[in-house]
Amino acid sequence: MLGVEETFALTGHPVGGVCPFGLATDLPVYLDLSLKAFDVVYPAGGSLNTSVRVETERLFELVGDRWVDLTRLSEETDGT
Repeated sequence: MLGVEETFALTGHPVGGVCPFGLATDLPVYLDLSLKAFDVVYPAGGSLNTSVRVETERLFELVGDRWVDLTRLSEETDGT
């Protein structure tokens, strides 16, 4: 995990508001496959109190580098 200053330097956004748009550094943006369960998502909008409404597939078209499988949905957990 990055520290507060390093996060801001790399992204141009404060911790808690890091969004995939308008990054200060050209960074790859990976979208988790679990997002495909939703037609619309609300990523952070660049500050602590903003978000952006965007269709999931449109978000990938705009900023996605690739889809990745990083999460396990709650109904898939084994309780441990």
